[in-house]
Amino acid sequence: PYGIVVTGVGGTGVVTIGALLGMAAHLEGKACTILDMTGLAQKGGAVVSHVRIAETQERLHAVRLGTGAADVGLGCDMVVAADEEALKRMRRGATHAVINSHMTPTSHFTLNPDIDFGEEHMRQVIRATAGDNLTDFVDATGLATALIGDAIATNLFLTGYAYQRGLIPVSAEAIQRAIELNGIAVDGNVRTFNWGRAAAHDLASVEATAKPTLRVAVPNATELDEIVAIRDGELTAYQNTAYAQRYRSLVERVAAVEHGKGLTGLSEVVARYYYKLLAYKDEYEVARLFADAHFTESLNSQF
Repeated sequence: PYGIVVTGVGGTGVVTIGALLGMAAHLEGKACTILDMTGLAQKGGAVVSHVRIAETQERLHAVRLGTGAADVGLGCDMVVAADEEALKRMRRGATHAVINSHMTPTSHFTLNPDIDFGEEHMRQVIRATAGDNLTDFVDATGLATALIGDAIATNLFLTGYAYQRGLIPVSAEAIQRAIELNGIAVDGNVRTFNWGRAAAHDLASVEATAKPTLRVAVPNATELDEIVAIRDGELTAYQNTAYAQRYRSLVERVAAVEHGKGLTGLSEVVARYYYKLLAYKDEYEVARLFADAHFTESLNSQF
């Protein structure tokens, strides 16, 4: 039997990957078992799927992958892939690990915005478990989002990558047929799978293709006058000139006191965050944004 351990975050399509591989195996007349370990929180929590594929049903004696029994570790999320539940399914020199290098924020960030999950440590742990020569890290989230327009494409992109590496024991035709039978965003999912295959073949070319569609970073204003000028215009559009003047007045008062004491930094912080306090997004602001052609254009360009 061939074992695949799929790890990721609930709600991102981890379970779907196992279902697609199971259907693809069925279409080829092979036997397959799937065990989804979703834990206490299916959405947002850790998900580990055990997928076993064999030529005949008689060769499948257990559903859950035992210690070191995975031929492939498909890590759709690096944090979950580096967890003990996933790592103990891998075996050095025998398990190929294909890992999404993108770090997904978790609920812990709401309590500690400076939390450090130790990305380099997790990479080292995964490499040590599977073997450095059998481990691939690829920014599946970044590439899939840029190419397809939605991060939900990440897992299927990674599956395509693993398939092209020769690590998925069913045909591409069977996987594409399983996607068709699933009946959800068929064209987009087939393209996502094929982009993953292309990335495994020529990652540099795929990155070059994705790069023009990545969001252009807008340089942050650093000078106080520039910070205030930008937000003054935003607040005028949000409500009126009197509202914008209210903003300016407080920032100028803080800047004057700060300057008198020979200090810097506080007025810039006030300029940024007093604006956030004033320009809260109630239903009127949401309606105004939807009526703004630039907002609609930005939505259309991203999705």
